[in-house]
Amino acid sequence: MRIGIDGLHLFGNYAGIAGSLAKLVEGLRKTHPADEIILYVPRDFKGPPTLNGDGGLQIRRTFFPGRWRGIRTLWRNFRLQSCAYSDACDLLHGPTYALPAVMTKPAVVTIHDVIAFSHPLFCTPGSARIQTQVIPRSVAVARRIIVPSLSSKEELLRAIKSAKPERIDVIPWGVGEEFKPLRQPGAMDSTTLAEARAALKLPEHYVLYVGNIEPKKNLPVLIQAFFAAKMNKKLPHRLVIAGQKGWKMDGLERLIRELKAQEFVFFTGYVPQRALPALYSLADLFVMPSLVEGFGMPVLEAMACGCPVIISSDPALQEVAGSAAKKVPYDPLKPLQPLREAIEELLESPSQREDLAKRGLERAKLFTWEKTAALTRDSYAKALAES
Repeated sequence: MRIGIDGLHLFGNYAGIAGSLAKLVEGLRKTHPADEIILYVPRDFKGPPTLNGDGGLQIRRTFFPGRWRGIRTLWRNFRLQSCAYSDACDLLHGPTYALPAVMTKPAVVTIHDVIAFSHPLFCTPGSARIQTQVIPRSVAVARRIIVPSLSSKEELLRAIKSAKPERIDVIPWGVGEEFKPLRQPGAMDSTTLAEARAALKLPEHYVLYVGNIEPKKNLPVLIQAFFAAKMNKKLPHRLVIAGQKGWKMDGLERLIRELKAQEFVFFTGYVPQRALPALYSLADLFVMPSLVEGFGMPVLEAMACGCPVIISSDPALQEVAGSAAKKVPYDPLKPLQPLREAIEELLESPSQREDLAKRGLERAKLFTWEKTAALTRDSYAKALAES
């Protein structure tokens, strides 16, 4: 099979969807080496994935950098499909919500979430406007639709009435082999781990959040709940927030000043993929308090590193974590109390944290990029088999 993949989002710092796309391509090369992949990327693409002498992966660079959103959209609509024809692709995959407006070639699209429909205030106005136009159109022209969770499928069917459930394939993301407990004997020597702590300027004890800093992540509640727990129980921990700044989060710094919590809350900024396993492994607790998600990759990464996890009651996060995380209900009348109590309970109970860590390790074993790639390849085959 000769597969064209839209890689126009592969630029800058990889996180979330871009990171998952790079891992998917690497997984496809491992599971189906006889296939050929043509990856269409922006001018400033630097990898991964990398060629490494792999003749089955070909990189096609555009003339523009990835940050040029308008040009990126125009090129996708008016040039991507013709390039796929020129490269004799059997199928085109749009892994980031979008396909060309008119499709004559067999195509698959991945819809990671429909937050632009279900929670439009959690998207930038520009993103919400574009996605509410692009997603229905892409769903209409795709032969198969990939979503990362059952909850995403249900939301998609609610949002796009024309979507057919029999054309939707639920394919969870995977977690890389590099995510493993580094504090276990033999995983990494103590000197290297200490160097990792020093490089990231991590405190001795900390509660961790990883992800973009944006409204849907519910970070004001996390900061207030952590600070309340710290003051109530005199905890030695700090809160480490790792991720690149998104939008509409300028109020976080003001909130921290008002709480007089500057010395207790630490922002790392973007953390490279290679440093994440140490970040998770050194944490005493990982918290993902999101109000809505399509999947929740950091939950999976934290569990794979043996870090106990607290999640919100968001359906996608519950689907990923199963029974391997402590779930906190969201009460709009008392948004802080359940999370504060969960943080206090786990930080004061090493046995509960150890139990969650063990369950998380077993849960994470169910998710691999090879499995994701194999299921994605099955979706491609189904798309080609359908007329």
